[in-house]
Amino acid sequence: MSLQSTPTLLAIGALSVAGLLAHDGFDYFAKTENVVNGPLIYGVTILMHSVFGASGVTEKPKALTSVSENPLFKFFTLFLLAFAAVRDFEDTLLLVVLFLAITQLIRTKEERERHPTIL
Repeated sequence: MSLQSTPTLLAIGALSVAGLLAHDGFDYFAKTENVVNGPLIYGVTILMHSVFGASGVTEKPKALTSVSENPLFKFFTLFLLAFAAVRDFEDTLLLVVLFLAITQLIRTKEERERHPTIL
């Protein structure tokens, strides 16, 4: 699947919106939500975002910088931040996919070439 193609990105976005509307709050992963809603995961996520986010006031440690360059880590962090707002596992997954599709969709051709995997 090419993340350079506008029709593909529009389809991903449309499927994400359809998924958000179709599952109607059905909870496929209730136990996972209980773990992530716990103070440890939720608290650390919010603190990491607050301290090391785009406008953090301190310099990130090298170890964190190297880990944060991993696309899986980026997706996981984005997922947890979205979950903090949405509080539903399924809605979060679909919302993150929609967000990434829109992000890639609004990029110019040159930006898409520099960031072919979105993250």
